Amino acid sequence: MSSTEVIGEFKSVTKRFGATTALDGLSLEIHRGINGLIGPNGAGKTTAIRLSLGLIKPNAGKAELFGFDCWNNSYAIRRKVGVLYEKLAFYDHLSGLEQLKLMAKLKGASESLVELKELLKLVELDEAAHDRRIGGYSAGMRQRLGLAQALLGNPELVFLDEPTSNLDPLNRAKILELIAFLNKEKNTSFLISSHILSELERVCDNFILMNKGKLLRQGGLEQMTDKTATTKFIVKVQPIGSVVALLKDEPYVEDLSTVDDSLQVTVSDVGLFKQRLPLLIGQAGASLDEVKMVKSDLEAVFKLAVEEA
Repeated sequence: MSSTEVIGEFKSVTKRFGATTALDGLSLEIHRGINGLIGPNGAGKTTAIRLSLGLIKPNAGKAELFGFDCWNNSYAIRRKVGVLYEKLAFYDHLSGLEQLKLMAKLKGASESLVELKELLKLVELDEAAHDRRIGGYSAGMRQRLGLAQALLGNPELVFLDEPTSNLDPLNRAKILELIAFLNKEKNTSFLISSHILSELERVCDNFILMNKGKLLRQGGLEQMTDKTATTKFIVKVQPIGSVVALLKDEPYVEDLSTVDDSLQVTVSDVGLFKQRLPLLIGQAGASLDEVKMVKSDLEAVFKLAVEEA
């Protein structure tokens, strides 16, 4: 459920650990919906999540969630959010149901067996959670239990730190489907920190790109990809050979390859390419069947933004 409603905001937040600056004047917005938090290792993503939860205090600036100051009103915030950390910690001698009941008690959430069983059914653990000890769970089962734990108390916003790491493709797909379902059917918002960018493209409607503790870019996928330095086109033309020979000499052509009966052309100047292509096709004595622009993906945006920084 995409929305432009802002439910969280960092305003020039700085966080230092000794001589290391983890967040350097970071300003960003968390929207109602599914937010993707992107950045290389050491970008400050986990620090930003911990600060949002009120676990650490900023050295400067201000962070807010739902109108509450994250440090001064951390208790109020934690009643409205859930979190799934990358490194899961469970009591392995307990069953999944027992683990949830214990965590519900600690959080002050409902301990109703009916509600807990419904939550386990939602994450497809309703059978295993009753009589199997967590120590015997697979990686996928443990991750789904962690998500169920994060959903205790029906939070408005759930933080997910690398939620699909160490999972096989089937279990990764299940987690992503569940996130999309919860957002659509229950209006649960998410902030997902992940290095698997192709997965974020599938579910997120707001992207936050960080590097070295600073915001590089933020926006929807279309806004993000519109800012890439190069653009790829698929060109169907006959015959191909004569057009390839001419395009190779054009200064704005960054990359050129043939795939089946098409040309894949990456250019740095879209306007000039569109102006020159008909002239080159005419010069080659060729005919144009089709030309279409291929949107840059999130991986290209990420690579370019980090290189520019």
